[in-house]
Amino acid sequence: MLAKMPQDAKLLMNLFMPFFLISSARHVYLTYGSLLQYHKFSYEAIGWILGIYFLAAMASRPLGGWMLEKFGIRRTLILSGMFSFIGCSLLFFRESMALLLIGRIISGAGFGVYSTGIFSYQALCVPQKTRGSMLSLLTVGGMLPIATVTPLGEWLLLGSQSTLYLAIGPALSLLCCFWGSRVGTAATEETHGGEKPWGTYSELFSSRSFLFLLLTGTLISLINAININISLLAVENGLMASHFLMANAAAAVLIRLAGLSLLNTLPRVALLAPCGVLMACSVVLVSLFPTSGIFVIGGILFGIGIGTGFPMLHALTADILDPALRPKGASAVLLFYDGGFFLTPLIVGYFLPLLGTSETFTMIAVAAGCALVLLEIFYWLPLYVKTK
Repeated sequence: MLAKMPQDAKLLMNLFMPFFLISSARHVYLTYGSLLQYHKFSYEAIGWILGIYFLAAMASRPLGGWMLEKFGIRRTLILSGMFSFIGCSLLFFRESMALLLIGRIISGAGFGVYSTGIFSYQALCVPQKTRGSMLSLLTVGGMLPIATVTPLGEWLLLGSQSTLYLAIGPALSLLCCFWGSRVGTAATEETHGGEKPWGTYSELFSSRSFLFLLLTGTLISLINAININISLLAVENGLMASHFLMANAAAAVLIRLAGLSLLNTLPRVALLAPCGVLMACSVVLVSLFPTSGIFVIGGILFGIGIGTGFPMLHALTADILDPALRPKGASAVLLFYDGGFFLTPLIVGYFLPLLGTSETFTMIAVAAGCALVLLEIFYWLPLYVKTK
């Protein structure tokens, strides 16, 4: 498969390690909520500490696209990796909510710019005919940490090694800087048009299909963000969050690797929303029947949904938009996607004391899943039939 890749696709493979590292620096904190519980933070405070990271990532997305246009990929990744390092280091001040919030804001901004740079860059480099498979390969790097770094973090916390746990984020961020400096540059004149000016946000948001894509991605992210709160459900029921997270990651990685060529030919327009519905069903299952076996089954279903849906979301961004709009489009998709990761922890933090953990998770999944069904029926399926 690799031998048959075009030159631009081979270049994209250089982005795999940086994306794996920045995703690891993010996903190691999927079990951070249990450490905050240990230090007696309230559910509302935990919601803000977890969610503020994604608010910062969301706010920094346009900056990531702008930095790529102005400074190129290498400097964008090095600078944002340093921000991640500084922010993660502040989490050692574990008793101060103010410093924890500042740390999460800085590291979230670093992640936002770093990952936006990667996805904006690939949108320019990868041709349409191989976009699905190449994005699948790249996004494997975003799921592998859930099966590796996240369980390591949980194991350290269970062993009362919280200092070592907190050292993982800064170490990974430094590696992000190193690998970012090794990313090659690509000639994008063929895809962008040489001296042609970059598109504007007014042009971007004039696309009706792109607006519906943003809404669909946001709803999927609301469901996906339950990942960062799954440890609350696990602890409440005497389970390990890793049972769900590792099954989720394994299924997502396998489906992305096994379906490389298939993802180039699948009708992305018609299948994106159903992927989110499958994730919602998984959350309802594990919320209502929380056992170790159900955590594994639910994680597999969740992984199939996100494993197919996430690369489809980014492939559709490039499918829908002209090359001159793709950096801004990729940053906007990620900005709205982060919105779900900001909102879900807050919803959980405020509704969990009132409804209970299972009921709160079910409420989020059912609401977002039903909205995705409506989008599929009234927009995406008619669009697929029209363009078929």
